[in-house]
Amino acid sequence: MTLHMVCGDGAAEALKRAMDAGVLAEDEVLAMPDDLAVGPLSDVDSPPCAQRAAFWHTLGGEALRYREIAIELATGVEWLRNPSVAEVTLWHGDSASEQLLLRRVCALLPEPVRLRSAAAGSGECRSEDRHAIAMLKPEEVARSLAASRELDTIARQRLGADWLSALSANDELRLWLGGQLPGAGYEHIDQVLLESANDHWRPVQSVIGPTMAYVDGLFVSDLLAAWRLREQVAAGRLELRGEDFWKNGEVRLA
Repeated sequence: MTLHMVCGDGAAEALKRAMDAGVLAEDEVLAMPDDLAVGPLSDVDSPPCAQRAAFWHTLGGEALRYREIAIELATGVEWLRNPSVAEVTLWHGDSASEQLLLRRVCALLPEPVRLRSAAAGSGECRSEDRHAIAMLKPEEVARSLAASRELDTIARQRLGADWLSALSANDELRLWLGGQLPGAGYEHIDQVLLESANDHWRPVQSVIGPTMAYVDGLFVSDLLAAWRLREQVAAGRLELRGEDFWKNGEVRLA
């Protein structure tokens, strides 16, 4: 049996829609939850992944309070090193996290397990033209599957080396631009966030929305944008008011 591996629940839903439409066989889908483009990676492959889990709890706050993130991360590493299937199809588009997952799988998956690459998208994560697997329609999923290919030993070693380089660099962010995965700092997000604010009080969503839409190189989630906004408040660059961050929170330049 073939297992379809994706990055995130949204991508898993896209494949399930394709299965419901009859253009993809009813095979198992495994969603790896970690957004590998963001935060420290130094212990992500070394259970119990305490530093990585602590980062996500800090970033997510109340939204991730009850998630057993360390267990999720450790379970993912163990599965990659000891998979229960003979063949994996890895789906990846213009998400930096998807591209990193591809490289991580190449580094960790045992050689006897066959690995197929199902690619989609433009080849980089530009805000004006980018497609993660979660965005694909069933017919687009079918086209990506038809064009998928098995990765040979040389390709897997080359991509796996990229993952080892990302681990060694341990940047704050990893971007997908021009077919490469350059590192960057959080200021890459903060710049767009601050440019979306002004001297007048505005709803939090009016600053977070553009940040999610216009940062090149990676898909910025609402949780990530909210964390960076809170960090800018703590740094004294923004002011925040309102009892509920999402319902009536307002922000302006300090």
